[in-house]
This record gives sequence, structure tokens and C-alpha cells, in this order.
Amino acid sequence: MKKSILAIASGLLLFAAFPPFTLWPAAFLGAALLFFLLADEKLSRRFLLALLAGGAFFAPLLHWSSIYVGSLPWLILALGESLIFSLIALVPIKRSIYGAIVFASTFTLIELLRMKAPFGGFGWGRIGFTQVDSLQMFYPIIGVVGVSFFALSLSALLVVNPRFLFVFIPIFALSFFDVNLNTPSGKSLKIVAVQGSVPELGLEFNQRALAVLNNHIDATPKQSNADLIIWPENASDVDPIMNLKARQGIADLIKEIEKPLLVGAVEQRGSGPLNSSLFYGADGELLSRYVKQDLAPFGEYIPFRSISESISPLARQVRDFIPGDNWLKHRVSNIEFQSLICFEVLDDDHIQSGAVNAEFFVAQTNNATFGDSYQAAQQLQITRARAAELSRQFAVVSTTGYTAHIDQNGNVLTVAEQFKPVALEMEIEAFKDRATTVRGSLFWTGILSVLCLLCAFGQRRSRLVYNR
Repeated sequence: MKKSILAIASGLLLFAAFPPFTLWPAAFLGAALLFFLLADEKLSRRFLLALLAGGAFFAPLLHWSSIYVGSLPWLILALGESLIFSLIALVPIKRSIYGAIVFASTFTLIELLRMKAPFGGFGWGRIGFTQVDSLQMFYPIIGVVGVSFFALSLSALLVVNPRFLFVFIPIFALSFFDVNLNTPSGKSLKIVAVQGSVPELGLEFNQRALAVLNNHIDATPKQSNADLIIWPENASDVDPIMNLKARQGIADLIKEIEKPLLVGAVEQRGSGPLNSSLFYGADGELLSRYVKQDLAPFGEYIPFRSISESISPLARQVRDFIPGDNWLKHRVSNIEFQSLICFEVLDDDHIQSGAVNAEFFVAQTNNATFGDSYQAAQQLQITRARAAELSRQFAVVSTTGYTAHIDQNGNVLTVAEQFKPVALEMEIEAFKDRATTVRGSLFWTGILSVLCLLCAFGQRRSRLVYNR
């Protein structure tokens, strides 16, 4: 009973590393406690403890998913993620150096599995997203996956022998200094990110035709020295190409401001809608279009539709979006940048392929469908980790917040207040491409699997020698 309570405590500590608390040391404490509980336990007991820890972690972490669709989808999501999390119990863990590495590598492999499966994956709640304020210097080298593995290894090693703390103190000391391995291009852009807000929060944020579009038109400064104006995902709540009023409203605005405008829009096609990032030149001409490739399951398409609709009738309201099939860079003032649309910040391979030749990123998102929950803060935390990993600056623009400027080290330079219409000014510095990060989920899966097997063999061999 005591260990069960401690398992729940370990899950709650892991949760505390994410918004709304954002306490990065809590990730180390939660992981260390979980390792302590699982070490030297039999399989059935390990599974129960891991499942309790996973439930205590994911239930509060993902509570925002219940805001407008009810508790059942949230509970199913939390249970599914907890069951995957509990797979850590499959590998025997000893309280030894070998066991610490088995624990860290298995935990990280499970994070990669959650990122990829099922339904294309849902990598929310990875330890590597929580350490920008502690292990920043490691992100450009080993990325989010490597930071997860390093933090988990350190947590477990300290349980094995607290003297390991003295080995890692210099590493932590260095990590509090910003280290940038990328090369500035010497170019920069003045950007205005427009957070136009919505008439009402919730799934029906765009129920009144043109309402969200008009909000963003009204919130856009008519005079500025910006090189680029950016609107968020779903800023045009009707198709700005096919709908005459929407097309005319955008054309009139561009004629007045005489600035390039990046619009997050929903376009309609016979086969389904597109989640698009449309780039208009200062003359009003549509210069480039990026269509979101990595769609959110149950948000932009419904897997197992008949089952999903029986669980939640709201699934009937979701018309499956059509994914894009290639990366497309927008260009302004001879600087190329990549738009990432909402869910696209989650998958390592996806975002790393989009980073090629991108001198900065624009993260367009719509958080209105999650009300005043901490989903937006968690997404901003993920984007900070991506900025540090890719050594690129991000202009984050949301319908309701958080709209922010993130530098190449993952620091938030400026952020707008949530739920208020605002035009956030920022100066984005461009960076040249680099390839120093250890990339690719397949590569990491191979490395971690081999490491896990070798250390599992090592701890078994050590036990046999000891028993002699």
C-alpha cells in the first residue's frame, strides 16, 4: 500500500514539471522515485506501480482534453497513455548502474513509441520538453530525446549512489549559460504577430461566419514598420480564397497596410478541408501556400469513426482534413522560414525535416478549443524545447494565446496576455542551417535498444557473479 501511494506521488511529481507548475526539478524527483520503486520488484508488481504512476501523471496532464468534449474521451486518452507508459515494467530493473541505464533507456523508448503510435502518435508529456531552463546546452547536440535520456539516467544514478551528484554539478552549472551552436545569418525581420482572439472560447469558436477573421483584421495595426504580419491558425474561419467577403476583407487590409501577411486559414476542397498557411505579398498576391501535413487524431480526423462517434457524438462534427504532402518555405526579404501548424511541433522527425534551410520558424496555433486550460502553456513549453533543439527563433502566434517570441536558446523574450486582442512586435534573428543535433527517431531507437539490452545483460551477469 505504501509503495502504491509513492507510485502515485511519482506520477504527480512528473506532472509538476509541466504547466501549470513548470517545476523542472520535479521531473528528476519523480523519475528517481519511480526508479526506486521499480528496482528489484517482480513483473506484476512493477506493472501495477508503473500503471499507478502513469495514471497520476497523465490524468492531470491531459485534463484540458475534457474541457468541451466531456470526461470520457479524456479518461480514455489518459488510460491509453498510462498503459503505454506501464510498458517500462516489462524489463527487469536492478538498483545498480546497469539498472539505472536500463530504466532511462526503456523510459525514453516508450516516449518515442508514444510519439509515433497509435494513430500517428501523441508525444505530449515527454521529459525532454521540461528541461530548457536546466539543460539548455544539451538540446542543440542531442535534442529532446537525448535530454530525456540524460535527465532520466541522472535521476536513477542518484538513487543508486548519491555521490553521482558531484559528477553532474559542473554539468548543471554549465547548463545555466546559454550556448548557441548555430551561425547567425546577420539578417533579421521585424514581425507583428496578431492575436485577434475569438468571440467565444470552445469548439464553436468560429460559429459566426467571418467573426474570427474580422477580429484579426481589427487587431492588425494599420501603420507599422514591420516586414511581416502574422496571423494564427484558423484566423480566417472561412475559406479566404472561395468566400468573397473573406477574400475582399483580406485584400482591403493588405492594400491599407502595404505589408506581407501570413494567414492561417481553413480552405475547402471537395475531398475535405485543408489547414493552410497562406502567404500574401504586399501587393495582395498569394505567393505561397503550406498545408499542414501532421494532422491531429480526433481533432482533424477521426480514426475508427464509428467507434469514436459512439463514444462521443461530437466526433460527428469533425470532417476529416486532407493532409499536405510536402514542406514549403515562405520567403520574405530574402529570408526563408517554415510555418508549423499547431500539432506539428510534437514529432521529432517531422519538425527536423521541416527545419532544413529554414532560417526561423513561425508556429501558428489555435488554442481557443481548450478554453482557459493550461494546454496553451504546455504547448508553449514544447515550442521552447524545439527552439533550443533546432537553434532557431520562433514567432508563436495563437488566436487566444500564448503568442510569443522565443529565441534560439528557448528563452521567451516577450509574450502576450491570453484572451486579449493584441499585436505583438518582435525582431526575429535569422540563423543558417546546421546539422549537429543527433537526429532521427529510428537512430535513437536503435541506440537505446542496444544500450538497454547490453545493460540488461550486464545487470543479469553481475547478479550471477554475485550469487556465486
